[in-house]
Amino acid sequence: MRWLLLWVRRLSPRRQLRKPRSPVTSQLSYLSRTPVFVLNHVRVIDGTGTAPKEDQAIVVANGKIQSIGPAASAQIPQEHNSWIRSGHTVIPGIVGMHDHLYYTNSISVQFAAGRIGEPGLFVQQIPYTAPRLYLAAGVTTMRTTGSLEPYTDLK
Repeated sequence: MRWLLLWVRRLSPRRQLRKPRSPVTSQLSYLSRTPVFVLNHVRVIDGTGTAPKEDQAIVVANGKIQSIGPAASAQIPQEHNSWIRSGHTVIPGIVGMHDHLYYTNSISVQFAAGRIGEPGLFVQQIPYTAPRLYLAAGVTTMRTTGSLEPYTDLK
C-alpha cells in the first residue's frame, strides 16, 4: 500500500502555487525594493501641456520622486542604482475611467430556424492579469464600470 501511495504522489501533477511574473511586474518589484534609484536620460512629459523635456534624470528614494531635472546637472545621491533609459518617456500615471477586469467573447454562432442568431456569450474574469496589463499601459488609477465579482476586483 505504501508503494502505491508513492507512485500516486509521483504521478500526480504538481501544482504551481506562485503566479508567473511578467517582466513589468518583476521590474516594478525590483525598483520598489531599491531604496534609491535614478531613471537617467529620459524624456519627461509632465502632463501640464508644456513641451516634453529631453535628457532628464528622475531620482526616486523610498518609493517617492525626490527630484526631476537635467541629467547633466542632477544631484544624484552616491548610493543609488542607475537605470539609463535613453529613448524612453516618463509620463504621469493615467486614470482609467472605463476599465473592466474581465473580457467577453462569443462562443460560437447560433443557428435558429435556418437563420443566424446571436452568438453565445463567454465572460472570463481576469483579476490577476488585467491590472498588470493596465499598469504596463500606464494606468495607475482605475474606475471600474461593471464587475462580475466586485470583491475579487477590490483585492
